Amino acid sequence: MKKKVLIAISVIIILLFIIYNVGFQFGNFTIGKQYDNIEHKSKFDIENSNFSKKYLQNDDLSVINLWASWCKPCLEEMPTFVKLKNDFPNVKFATMSIDKDEKKLSKSIDANNLTDDITLENSEYRKAIRNFLDNRELKSLITTEIVPITYIIKNKKIVYKTTGTIDYNEISSKLNALK
Repeated sequence: MKKKVLIAISVIIILLFIIYNVGFQFGNFTIGKQYDNIEHKSKFDIENSNFSKKYLQNDDLSVINLWASWCKPCLEEMPTFVKLKNDFPNVKFATMSIDKDEKKLSKSIDANNLTDDITLENSEYRKAIRNFLDNRELKSLITTEIVPITYIIKNKKIVYKTTGTIDYNEISSKLNALK
């Protein structure tokens, strides 16, 4: 009797482990590991990535904004971000979504007309880029999903970081001071 109970408990534990690590999805209901088709492609060596080539290879200023399609303050600050981009043509600007679902992200980009004035960075190096921005090892797990966050980069270093909706005057004064 005890042997049957131990076998049953062992089988249940193994099944739970498999479900948790593999995951199943029934419509909008997900059990176990989330389907993450963006981060699934992540790479950790960003030195040869387009992100590194565009925003880290020289002493130009770069402004990177993390956002999400489900984040109302993120979407509300996009016009401010576009204004900063237009007012500082010598600074490189880009946004990077933390969305894990490419289809929802694509719908949000189209619905909010974000493709014209904003450079969108959602590369296969996304996880490594986020770890770089937060000064973690490039292979670290990302445990927080706080947005919006804006970073100013100069000489491959984060020289300014602000969490929350950006303020035009604050960011423009920082950019002017760093020129």
